[in-house]
Amino acid sequence: MAIRGAFNQRFDKQSDYFRQKLAIPSERWDDISREQHDHGFIVAGAMKADLVNDLKKAIQTVIDDGKSIQWFRKNFDQVVEKQGWKGWTGEDSKAGKAWRTEVIYTQNLKSSHAAGRYAQLTDPDVLAERPYWRYVHRSVINPREEHARWHNLVLPADDPFWDEHYPPNGFGCNCIVESCSERDLKRLGKTGPDTAPARKTQLYTDTNTGEQRLVPEGVMPGFDYTPGKSATQNALAANKQKLNTLDSAIARKNVEKLINSDVFLSFYNGRLKGEFPVAVMDSKQMAELAVKSPVLTLSRQTIMKLRTQHPDLSPLDFRQLQTQLDSARWQMTGQGEKQTAVSLAGKLWQVIAKPTASGIYIDMVQA
Repeated sequence: MAIRGAFNQRFDKQSDYFRQKLAIPSERWDDISREQHDHGFIVAGAMKADLVNDLKKAIQTVIDDGKSIQWFRKNFDQVVEKQGWKGWTGEDSKAGKAWRTEVIYTQNLKSSHAAGRYAQLTDPDVLAERPYWRYVHRSVINPREEHARWHNLVLPADDPFWDEHYPPNGFGCNCIVESCSERDLKRLGKTGPDTAPARKTQLYTDTNTGEQRLVPEGVMPGFDYTPGKSATQNALAANKQKLNTLDSAIARKNVEKLINSDVFLSFYNGRLKGEFPVAVMDSKQMAELAVKSPVLTLSRQTIMKLRTQHPDLSPLDFRQLQTQLDSARWQMTGQGEKQTAVSLAGKLWQVIAKPTASGIYIDMVQA
């Protein structure tokens, strides 16, 4: 049966995550790797676009309507016959077909559910009340030794450990992550979060391509990523595009919510790529800068530079940026850019605006 929420209701975040995937014909499961699975649905050996699309539609129905594996197997047989798919792994026996359909069914449900849970757990309101994550090992039959050792490990939600160990951590892995509050830590007999185990890796060689890379011990190659995280990054980018079309006052409220959330903390700590909206200009300021977009963004490169060069600067200080820029007067620099001055963390900063085709990026230099 499909993984569903309370009262047998559809898990919308799981459904939305899977729906945005692109059906990709592929020869092998690892034709795309790690976080690329956030955006692509593949079935190893399914090389026809119509075939992959039909299989994706079947899994989408399973997720949306809670269909059983028996329903999926029947639908799978119909798709295979309709599309004339021959030579696929497991085709030759009843046991092989049962194994193959279970892998496709179970793995897609687990990864999409994990991604939906990630979207829930990283909600700013949830993180404010439950800022820790607990690794929960649930395999009874053939438990993996490393996964069993991680059971009840509690770490901050933004600990780098989760970048490579957020379950599922391999085919058949039943582990999950649960959020924890301070009270939960006390119930578990902990006075605070644990220390992440030392990162141990093993060299993995792709037997098909010869490519070599390091993979964390206990994590199957290709599973060393956080399902849904890169989809969240894409959603942030889409949100930025949406902000450009909103009324200035509404856009300001959206940016204020973003910069006061733990999503910004993840960006500040280098866990999210791309750009982050930090302020919105009014129509007068837009005219001064001769730009069409009201949104000012910080790039990941800029935020990393500020963190390195100015460790006394806090992510909380950026919450004051909008108020400071509201009264800013922009002036032309010798390089043809616009700059203004703001005060953050008791210090004076030069803010340089760099309009580009995709938006307005700002750099910050301590005066």
